[in-house]
Amino acid sequence: KQAVVKMVQECYTYVDKTPDKETKIKLIETLRSITEGKIYVEVERARLTNILAKIREEEGNVTEAAKIIQELQVETYGSMDKREKVELILEQMRLCLAIKDYIRTQIISKK
Repeated sequence: KQAVVKMVQECYTYVDKTPDKETKIKLIETLRSITEGKIYVEVERARLTNILAKIREEEGNVTEAAKIIQELQVETYGSMDKREKVELILEQMRLCLAIKDYIRTQIISKK
């Protein structure tokens, strides 16, 4: 358990140091698959998911970005500080508004 936490945290620092976007996306997706379903690395997974959603949005794929970020259930994350939770929820709302999904935006806003 501790080994996974340390390894994910160490690899997370390399995300910004990747030479190109393709490598960055591959690293993020690999780390996300490792952290999937593991409560003790949920904060790192949320941060990686947010980065991936921003990359997809920059590519012009807003629908996929919204789908990716909606995978997160940040309101249940106990180890994440309140400000970061709120920022992620606002990001979810912003992307839902961008794809004109007003009903989902309203649901997310109640979190």
